[in-house]
Amino acid sequence: MIFYFPRTFGQDEAKESLRQALGQNRFPHALLLHGESGLGQHALLMDLAHILSCDADAEARPCGHCASCRAFKNRSLDTLHYLLPLLKKDKKEERETEKDDDESLESAQIEEMTERIRILHENPYAFARREKAQASVGQVRHLLSRLRYAENHRARLVLVPYLEALNDAAANALLKALEEPPAGVYFLIASEHRAALLPTLLSRCLHLGLAPLPAEEFHRAAAAMSLRAEKPFSARLLPFAEGSPGAYLQLLEQDGETLLEEASRFLSAATAEDWRVFAEYAEQRPDVKDAEATLLLLNFLLRCLRLQRVLRVRHPGPSGGRADGYRWTANALKAESLDPSLSGTLGPLEDVPDVTIFAAYLEAAIRAVQGYCNPRNALLGLFLEYEAKVRRAVTT
Repeated sequence: MIFYFPRTFGQDEAKESLRQALGQNRFPHALLLHGESGLGQHALLMDLAHILSCDADAEARPCGHCASCRAFKNRSLDTLHYLLPLLKKDKKEERETEKDDDESLESAQIEEMTERIRILHENPYAFARREKAQASVGQVRHLLSRLRYAENHRARLVLVPYLEALNDAAANALLKALEEPPAGVYFLIASEHRAALLPTLLSRCLHLGLAPLPAEEFHRAAAAMSLRAEKPFSARLLPFAEGSPGAYLQLLEQDGETLLEEASRFLSAATAEDWRVFAEYAEQRPDVKDAEATLLLLNFLLRCLRLQRVLRVRHPGPSGGRADGYRWTANALKAESLDPSLSGTLGPLEDVPDVTIFAAYLEAAIRAVQGYCNPRNALLGLFLEYEAKVRRAVTT
């Protein structure tokens, strides 16, 4: 039997392990795919669900022609179930008391689930958890009740794209199902934060980790992502995606080229200890609505810092900093076959007095902007604190 994974880029080792389990009829009742965001967990879940739901007597699966394959394509397969993180009900948030075991969904949540399922099927690399979205215990109980009264002679599949999105009550309810799974039910689970999961949940699953794609495979995946998103391919964004097709797609959607320009300006200001540039930026972000744009930039700055660290490890040696025109960064980029024009963005990191302090500053800034209604004050206060820490570190 031949098993195909048409949605998933790369991940050959994981695919081979899955082919062996499928071919030898020893596929686990609960499989956990884990790795960094965008590596292909959701694409692989969809490929597995398609394979397991195909009921054709053929040499290759999925066949794409049987009734189950057609239903899978149309998102109408009645043996395929979803446990998706949803935003809280507006009405519940207004109540002083609420019952956590309520299994009903508001119309807005039903619409949200329909849209999320559509994205998961059409482009699993674009599927991402929305901020504050969770899967409730009510959803788990409703799911289990449906599984209990469904037909037992057909394989039933449960997709859980974000296991970390289950609240404590929901996680405990799912744990009971994993300890005594209903006959013929397969739980296909993914996580981006395995370390945050309950050990008891982890112990009930077979784990399969995904890794960043090698350069050639990643380049092909990024080209396909650009075509699918109808956006120009950007070689300059490739190194910041760190081998993750989903991360590259996200950078495209976030206008990564503009982020590159803003990052260059900010890093130059940070290394020159010119907090006025931060003040100017903060003045342009006075409202809560603009916090998202601030977070995009701060997260991109962290990507810049990680890339610079990788270059440091692979190409150790002295750097002259600004006085040398960031020649070391340009040479390191050239040695890695990366666009040397990125030295304009990464070069200022040669002048960072203490990389650890700067990384801590960026992480603190992200938390502050997420937690405060005024990004301006958060950015200004944290940068001034960062500046003071650097001065203390340099003098000691």
